Amino acid sequence: MFLTSDINEQIAKEFLTDSKDFLIRYNILKECSIAGHQGLRSKLLVDLLFSAECSIKALVFLTLREDVNAIYKKICTHTLQSLLDILPNKEKMKCEKFLSTDFISFSIENRYLVEVYKTFHSNGALDEHYYDTIANPAWFDSVSDKLEELHNYVWKKVKVPIEGGLLSEIDIDKIEEEHKIKMGLSKKKRISK
Repeated sequence: MFLTSDINEQIAKEFLTDSKDFLIRYNILKECSIAGHQGLRSKLLVDLLFSAECSIKALVFLTLREDVNAIYKKICTHTLQSLLDILPNKEKMKCEKFLSTDFISFSIENRYLVEVYKTFHSNGALDEHYYDTIANPAWFDSVSDKLEELHNYVWKKVKVPIEGGLLSEIDIDKIEEEHKIKMGLSKKKRISK
């Protein structure tokens, strides 16, 4: 059961918008990057990692019934496993079905060519992990497809349409105060529209 506040759902929707944007950028860039050098492929990987991160962060906002600021503190990480560990077990297990173990093991630090060399080279040569993952277009497409499924899974949990545009345009304090008034948690009078 998802009893989240309007603000949590609005923030979740913004994270889902970002998630989708990263998937779109991946699809646009993949044709020229897959055949490119390791650095280009690693940046595609980072777009996929950020898409997963945003979908999981959205799910955290939809599942936790906590203060927005407390949730923000919990999600201040780029490590997928740390984000998954915040989720209730049922949601964590569902997300893990969309995320392969080898994908979860990657980090956004792999966006730098020097990190790619550290991750994929052993004894001066590229290792098997490299050829099974970022050198393999089918692996990328499989991960992208699963992340699209993850995005759609989380999107179905959003119940409140967002008013306004970008998160930067939303007055979070005002929305949070309006929610408190609506719930009877504030001494201020109800704000009329």
